[in-house]
Formats: sequence, C-alpha cells, structure tokens
Amino acid sequence: MDDLLDDLEALRMATPEELFRRLEETCRALVGVKLFTCSRFDLAARTAERIYTSDEEAYPLTGLKDIVPNRWTDIVLDRREPFLAASIDELRDVFPDHEKIEALGLGAVINQPVHDRNRFLGTINLLHVNGHYSEESLLPLRRVCRPAAIAFLGQIRPEE
Repeated sequence: MDDLLDDLEALRMATPEELFRRLEETCRALVGVKLFTCSRFDLAARTAERIYTSDEEAYPLTGLKDIVPNRWTDIVLDRREPFLAASIDELRDVFPDHEKIEALGLGAVINQPVHDRNRFLGTINLLHVNGHYSEESLLPLRRVCRPAAIAFLGQIRPEE
C-alpha cells in the first residue's frame, strides 16, 4: 500500500512530519478520514498536545491542555484500547469540543493509542461522518501502530 510504512530504512530516514502525513494517507486508504490529527500525552503531568493536523484552520496545532478524566481516558489512556464512537451521540459525554465536531459535519471517531513497549506515546485520531466507523474499522488500523510509534518518538523533545 505505502512503501514508507513497509520499508524500515525509509521509516528511519523520514522526518516525523513526513511520517504523520503518510500515516494520514494510509489511514485514509484503509478506513477513510475526513479529519486526521495526532496527539501526544504527558501522563505524569496530565496534559495533551496536538502535534499533527490535517486541517490547520479547524483544528490547529495548539499548546498543552489538561487531561480531564472520563470514560475516554479510562479506555484509551488507562487500558490502552482504541476508542470508537460511531456517531456524535456516542462522544458528547467525553469530547468537550463535540459541538465543533458536529458543526464540521463529523461524528464518527476512532482514537488509536500509540505506544512503544510499555510507554504510552499518544493517539492517532480519525474523524468522519456519523456511521462511517464500526468495530470492523479497528483491525486495519493495527497496521499503522508501529510506524506511528516511530513518528511519535521522533517528536519527543530532548528533555523528555
């Protein structure tokens, strides 16, 4: 599908930005994407930060924001499982920006955790129209987890 994701040497030579762009393209081909972002988390400090976006206008790269514990954090951060919402109604209670998501015509979401061994690195976040994602959408996304980890590791600041 995408040589960069299949070629280990290409993975090593690509910049994190190139990898995130390729991850977006691969996810678009695998399951479809209307909005694609990547977020990294500092679990000790309880903060999150968007580090890649496919739509700078609607979802720009922003500074740190606090992690607010809820059902989503239990699934994604604590259990390290993907979060799937097939419609806007399934995410209203956990996404403070659900009105913005709905205004963009989106509602289905997958947040795929990314980790390296036991270290949680962040999430790749896919959004689409209501009803687009289902449980069957999760399996193909396993293919992007390792390249995503490499991209996230390339984003880590030296002091981390």
